[in-house]
Amino acid sequence: MSHTDYQDLLSAYALDAIDPDDGQALAEHLATCEECRGELIALREAGNLLAHASPAAVPGDHVRAQLLKQVRAEAVRSQPAHVVQMPQRSKTVWPNLRRLAAAIAFVALLAGVILFWRREVRLTVEMARQHEALSLLSSPETAKIQLTGMPAAPNSRATFAFDKRTGRAVLMTEGLPVTAADKAYEVWFIPKGRAPMPGRVFTVDSSGHAMIMERMPPEAMDGAVIAITVEPKGGSASPTGAIHLASPAS
Repeated sequence: MSHTDYQDLLSAYALDAIDPDDGQALAEHLATCEECRGELIALREAGNLLAHASPAAVPGDHVRAQLLKQVRAEAVRSQPAHVVQMPQRSKTVWPNLRRLAAAIAFVALLAGVILFWRREVRLTVEMARQHEALSLLSSPETAKIQLTGMPAAPNSRATFAFDKRTGRAVLMTEGLPVTAADKAYEVWFIPKGRAPMPGRVFTVDSSGHAMIMERMPPEAMDGAVIAITVEPKGGSASPTGAIHLASPAS
């Protein structure tokens, strides 16, 4: 295989999804190729960040079916099994109660179905987002920029990867402190000799992880500094808070 063939196999190798024969051949190549070893390390780090950014798994169809079965069973049990003779004026009470119980059970069932549907939609969107990020990270047209923690967040780091032709980009953070409820992080692109250009506003999970899709401005593709600050939740037109992450100045 050529050097390009080995590079094409790196993404699958990083995810342990490679054919055993190809994996053996690539392992032998990695022993002698420093460039491919460095690319493999970057891909595995990106994969780890993607894993941290993933949402909790949504129950499968069999779990959903079991839960719906239990809801229906609860609805049946909620209906009165025996009707006690009551004075004449109460004859209409029990039918009304049965109808009320059935209505409550139906609402509970409907709420469960809506909840599962919303989770399915979120999972589908998240999987598409991660697929796009992985595709971007493994593209030969992608440039990667490492952001390091500033004094406000010394244990944080991030990777910013962008397509040099289209500007399509992904930012993955790790170790950022959780912001106050009225604050959020904002991305800034700072081209040489120009004012900072605002990017996306985002928040992180409890571990400081986030993955956001971005768009690299054309003006920032040639050696711009990328920085992340804490700003009001709606974002700012120019930086106002402390810098938490920044790329090296070129």
